[in-house]
Amino acid sequence: MQGEEQIDAPGDTVTFENMYFALLGAAEDFRTAKNPDIRKSIHCLEAILICNPPSRIEVRTRLQIAHLMWMYTKNLDYALEHLQKALSKVRELTAMEEVKLEITSLLASVYMKKHKNAEAVKLLNETIELAINYQFWYCQMCFQLAKANMDLGNISAAVTTLAAGAEYAGRINAQNTRILFSLSQAMALLVQRNFDVADVILKEVGVILENAEQSGLALTKAEVLSLKVFHHVLQVSEYIWQGMIKSARQCLKQLHSCYKQLTQLDASATQTVVAHNTAEAFYWMSPQQLFLLVYVVSVMHALQQGYTDKAESYALKALHLIEKQRTYDNDTILSAYQLILLEQLVLTYLLHGNTSKALKELHKCTNVYQKHHTHLKHHRVALHTALGLYAMVLPDGLDNAQAQFTAALKHTAEPEQIAFIKLNSAIVHLKQGLPSEQLHSLLESIEPSKMPNKCHSLKASSYCIQGIAAMFEGRLPDAKRKLRETVVMANKADLNKLTGCAFLLLASIFMKMGNYKDAIDMVKSASEIAYRIPDTSLQLWSVDLLATLHGKSEQPEEEAHFTTKKLEILNTMDSETSKAVNLPEHNLLQWLDSEFPACSMSMV
Repeated sequence: MQGEEQIDAPGDTVTFENMYFALLGAAEDFRTAKNPDIRKSIHCLEAILICNPPSRIEVRTRLQIAHLMWMYTKNLDYALEHLQKALSKVRELTAMEEVKLEITSLLASVYMKKHKNAEAVKLLNETIELAINYQFWYCQMCFQLAKANMDLGNISAAVTTLAAGAEYAGRINAQNTRILFSLSQAMALLVQRNFDVADVILKEVGVILENAEQSGLALTKAEVLSLKVFHHVLQVSEYIWQGMIKSARQCLKQLHSCYKQLTQLDASATQTVVAHNTAEAFYWMSPQQLFLLVYVVSVMHALQQGYTDKAESYALKALHLIEKQRTYDNDTILSAYQLILLEQLVLTYLLHGNTSKALKELHKCTNVYQKHHTHLKHHRVALHTALGLYAMVLPDGLDNAQAQFTAALKHTAEPEQIAFIKLNSAIVHLKQGLPSEQLHSLLESIEPSKMPNKCHSLKASSYCIQGIAAMFEGRLPDAKRKLRETVVMANKADLNKLTGCAFLLLASIFMKMGNYKDAIDMVKSASEIAYRIPDTSLQLWSVDLLATLHGKSEQPEEEAHFTTKKLEILNTMDSETSKAVNLPEHNLLQWLDSEFPACSMSMV
């Protein structure tokens, strides 16, 4: 609560002063009790307002009530009402500049929580220059203004604000906050896909952090490690976005190492310290949030490598931690983490051949999406895409898959998402035997040269699909050339599933050309990948080709062996798909145009 205030009330000053301090003390006692009673604390503060206090007292009291409502309740409308009245009143008063800035900052936070980001931007733009002589509040408002602009999609404005914050923090020698601003700027640039400028910032910050101790920067060990975690998260994320999974490996190791060192520090060393320079009182995330984020990027990295067992293990551990954390923290970032992890689990189970499990996780995804729709609306495209991938593994599911991909495209303007969806749509159309004219038009739109800039994995996938199309049309030399390019690119980036697919397609070409020995060698290489990562569809494809190849090579025992293995995998997959299509969650495939799936929350 705020400190004591000089009383200058009309009427019986002594009586009012006694009443004010009694109510203020009672409010604090209720707030700090072993079993806090926030409702009674707020009632005590409301009682002060009933006494018609002086303007300065009224402003501070309304701010205190708003703080309690913000921290302990969900009644943002009541907090908003008090903050707006306090702001209106404080504008008439002198020598209360810092209180005005505190009210403005909290009001902006309430606006953002209520998804009124435009109001937050307007308010902060009107006030931020007044904060220039108050280091903490200027930095705080820069961070808030950048976030509000990011949420509105005004990324360029956010980048400009963060750059101004970094320059200001450097000028006042707030080194921790300066680096936080720079890393936040790099993060915004990555979202903007401005990789070149982001890379410059990341390289500069990396050098600063590596030499922090030798250069005498006024940073604690906990601050350096926390900033390194932020830095490595951005590096790994950039590599994942670009599909350069092998390049991310070393950064991921460094991320795990820094986080481990951070957790081994004494608890007191990791607490946020408000130094004499209050502009240093900022940190990126709480230790709990950092822990979960390390898991999230690790899951995404493992899945893109194709290591589904590792991805599943990480995801399940992280989801368990989220459920434990929810008992005392219901922050929206937990819901964002939860949805990302569930989406990764869906893909993992589809690769494992656990179709029914994948569908159940998809149902959980739609529930989280519906419950936190305002914060997570951008995830709708991922949910439709996942439903399309689920439909692709079902018998007679290609029409449903195409419908889901079409629905997904309506909800995104992101080049990477559009390319990924179109690549999968092309596979569907190839399986359906789309007329040549339509197919060529689609293939032209997903040529390697038309893939998003610097997105290595999408470009490699494009070569693969162009190779499949060439195979279908009997252009075997062209197909072989494109598939070999796929292998080179996939190996360079550690894209194991794509490498396996390209090997099997090349084996099919060799088989058509009568080169059974090279074909078998290719399939064996693919099979090793399929069982190592593991991937059920690649396993089935491998044993099917091996059975056929050994039959053509007049090796009946080997043919019989691989035919038996093929039937075992088919029976397991058929059992799984049969189980899935009979689940009520299968009706999620009907979700195309409505805001939410009709069958979502009703099945909880």
